[in-house]
Amino acid sequence: MDFIKLIKPKLKSTVVLDSEAVADYFKNYTFGYGLNYFGKGELLPMNFVKFEWEAENTEYYEVYVADNAHFTDAEKYATKANSLELTNLIPEKVYYWKVKAVCKNGAWKDSDIYDFKTSGHVRALTIGGVSNARDLGGAVTKDGKTIKYGIIFRSANGDSVTDDGKEVVKRLGIKTDLDLRGGEIKKSPFGDSIKLITINGAYYNGNETGVDGSEEYRNAFRDELKVCANPDNYPLLFHCAIGRDRTGTLAFVLQALCGVEKEALIREYELSCLTVGGATDGNRGLAEKITEFYNFIDSLDGKTFADKTASLVKSLGVTDAEINSIKRILLG
Repeated sequence: MDFIKLIKPKLKSTVVLDSEAVADYFKNYTFGYGLNYFGKGELLPMNFVKFEWEAENTEYYEVYVADNAHFTDAEKYATKANSLELTNLIPEKVYYWKVKAVCKNGAWKDSDIYDFKTSGHVRALTIGGVSNARDLGGAVTKDGKTIKYGIIFRSANGDSVTDDGKEVVKRLGIKTDLDLRGGEIKKSPFGDSIKLITINGAYYNGNETGVDGSEEYRNAFRDELKVCANPDNYPLLFHCAIGRDRTGTLAFVLQALCGVEKEALIREYELSCLTVGGATDGNRGLAEKITEFYNFIDSLDGKTFADKTASLVKSLGVTDAEINSIKRILLG
C-alpha cells in the first residue's frame, strides 16, 4: 500500500447541512411560513455528508469521525468502498476524520487527519421509518445560553422504524422512549434496550385535553415534565403519533422553561410543516394554535416568559427543584 489520500470533505472546508427547504425556511421565516411547505413531503432532514478518499491495494477501510483531534469517543464505520455518506451531524461544529486502510495480509496505513466545519440551523435527523425527527439542541435562550445537542429529541411515532433506524437510535445513545400516545404498548419499537414510558399526553390549552383541561390531562402533562426532570432518563426521545401536537406542546414548554423566546419557539414548532408526519391530518391551523398557547402562558404571573411558563407547570404540581433539573440537564 503506497498511499491513502483524503478527498472530501476538504481540509478546513465548511459543509452545509440544511436542506434547500430548511435553508429557505430560516432565511425567510415569518409567522406561518411553514405552511408554504405543508404537505410537500419529508423536506426537513439534513443533507448527507459524503466522505471520499483514494488508496491502493486495500481490502477494506475503517473511517473515524470525531469532534476532537484525539478521536476520543470517535464514531467508527467499516466499508469496502472508497466513500461513505453520513447524516445526523451536529450543526456549527468542527469535526475531524481519518481513514485506516487495511490490506488482505493485515497490513494497514492511516491517512492524514482532516477537519471540517458544519453549517446549519437545525439538527434534523434521518431515522429510517420515522418522520419529523429532530434534536432540540441548538436553541438559544434570552440570556445567551444554548440547549445542548444530543440530549433530547422529538419525532413522530416509531411504529415503522427500520433496522437502519434502530441503529441510528443506538448511535444517538437514546435511553428512553417517552410515548405520548398512552395505550398498551409494552416495549419500545426503537430497541429492546430502550426504556419505554407511556403517557396519554396533553395538547395545547383551552380544551379538555389541554394542559389546562381536565384533571386527567393536567396530571398527564405534569407527569411528562417529571420524566424530563429525571437525569436518568437521558438521552431521551419523545413523540406522539405525528410528532406535532402533543410532542409540540412538550417541546414548547421545555424550551420556554429554559428561556427560549417567542419567535424561536413558534419557528421550531412550525418545522413540523416540512415533514410527512406533521402534515398527515391536513390541519393547516398550526401557527394559530401554537400562538394561542403562547398567549395563554403569557397571561400568567411572571416577569419573563420563562417565569410565566414556570408558573404554569408549578400549578400542575411540578416543583422548583424539577424545573431547575430540566434546565440543568438541557443547558448544562
